[in-house]
Amino acid sequence: MVIAACRDRQTASGGAARVLGFDTEPRKTNRRAMNQIAGNFPTPFAIWSRRLALFSGQLVLLGIVLHRFASLPTPVAINVFAASFVGAGVAVLLSFVAFVLIWRQGRSGAWSAFAGLVFGLLLFAWPAAYVPTVLALPPIHDVTTDPVSPPQFVALAKQRPTAANSAAYGGAEVAKQQAEAYPDIRPFVLPRSVTETYEIVGEVARRLRWKVANEVAPQGKGRPGYIEAVDRTLVVGFADDVVIRIDGDQREARIDVRSASRFGQHDLGRNATRVRLLFREIEQHMERSAAGDRSLQRRKSRLKAVPKRPKGSPALSAAQLKSQGRAQQGAQRVPPPKEKQRPPTVNQGLGIQFPLWPQ
Repeated sequence: MVIAACRDRQTASGGAARVLGFDTEPRKTNRRAMNQIAGNFPTPFAIWSRRLALFSGQLVLLGIVLHRFASLPTPVAINVFAASFVGAGVAVLLSFVAFVLIWRQGRSGAWSAFAGLVFGLLLFAWPAAYVPTVLALPPIHDVTTDPVSPPQFVALAKQRPTAANSAAYGGAEVAKQQAEAYPDIRPFVLPRSVTETYEIVGEVARRLRWKVANEVAPQGKGRPGYIEAVDRTLVVGFADDVVIRIDGDQREARIDVRSASRFGQHDLGRNATRVRLLFREIEQHMERSAAGDRSLQRRKSRLKAVPKRPKGSPALSAAQLKSQGRAQQGAQRVPPPKEKQRPPTVNQGLGIQFPLWPQ
């Protein structure tokens, strides 16, 4: 009964619509046709998502190349990177809007929306990889082996741009955070003279491809030597300043290092890693030097073991020396002849041995 009543009501409403001149069938047909037409065209949100994500990626690559190889100012490069990340974020949002329209209206453009989403997230993966480092390490950009009296920048302080970090050390608060995060950053004492240590440190700094900006040789106890250099990060090329102080006497020397980033409040641990790298290279240099000294001493000892030819005696040829050496080796190998033992006779009564023939 209820089903029959519903059918009668639908029939009555349809008949009333026909009487009044409203036909619902053409509307449904037009709606299907419009959906089919719209499905042939991709949604503009998907297209702009893909375009914006690709443009942001190209902008990041352009900023890296110009900053690394074309001397683009670091503040400008930072702004370029920030604009790229904003564009990547907008591309991700547009991809989500495109997916909603594709689901509801059956629009095309799913591949464009997917490309915008993937490229945008890949661009965000670069800074996201440093999030654990940022959370684990303190927000400092200046590390030194002597927080009480850190080495001072002289030549590099004049080269720092106006928008860069201050060349002055941060003080006790920075020293406290450094001691908690990097307790191994301490002065390096070398059992060499201060002059030799100064030369070793300069050689190691150039081997690490640091750009040396200033060098002051040590003048004795209380008048240390200084080496100022600039190191750049591998990919982007951010510049970090390094100053090395060498003090001591003729018996031993003390090396103090200070590494500071020009831009940014968080160095991501780069400065501490740079100090460790310098000390490790110095240790390896000393090990190679010691190994070379030992091999030279062994060579000298071998030369001393060779007997000298007496004066006036003719020099032997190579063939004679070779035959003489073989003869000596053969003489050493021939065993000495054994002495023949004579059989004794035994007197059973006295127990004394007598030979069979008189000696």
